[in-house]
Amino acid sequence: MRFFWITVLCVALVGCASAKRTDPKGFTEEDREKVDAVLVPLVTAAGICRGEARCPIGLGVRPVSRIEIAVGAHPPNKFGLMVTTGALRNLQPAELQAALAHELGHVQLGHFDSREVRRQTEGVAGAAPTGAAADALRRNRAYDREEEYAADRYAVELLDRLPGRAGRGCPEVLLLLERLDLEQLSPGWSSWLSTHPTPAARLQALQVECDKKP
Repeated sequence: MRFFWITVLCVALVGCASAKRTDPKGFTEEDREKVDAVLVPLVTAAGICRGEARCPIGLGVRPVSRIEIAVGAHPPNKFGLMVTTGALRNLQPAELQAALAHELGHVQLGHFDSREVRRQTEGVAGAAPTGAAADALRRNRAYDREEEYAADRYAVELLDRLPGRAGRGCPEVLLLLERLDLEQLSPGWSSWLSTHPTPAARLQALQVECDKKP
């Protein structure tokens, strides 16, 4: 997947005027402010940079109309986020925040390292695995799916920790998943993160978890 790393967000209680920002065509200051408004409270509540003066986070934009958000390692930053212009234009602030909370779940739950190990194993197995290698690939994909469910649960817990938002985690993540379920009808959906369980499957799994809550 190709996209442009366009800025570094400095999430902190102090100013970050020194952060260099270069904007490709199509990414506006309004877009940046939309990301800042929902991401800063999440990073603070998650304690990702607790006690640090600066919390650099790589932010990338992919200029496509589909709704896509992803996270990954982006040294020397804490992590890197990729957001499409479609997500910025079409998601409501609460939906965008729920999606970013899910991505922070991957960061906080250590999914970068576990997926890297699995991908290295797949690379050794070759492009067309058979037998034991094929079984390992299926197990890897199952782990990928379980990590998506775990990130959804983390998103609920993180949103519940935001000031004045207790109890809002479940409805907000469920609303996002309903939106993504509808988004499957959009052209090109199948090319997005094929290792993920479908939004409908995630919606069903999370609803079971939310029904258990008091």
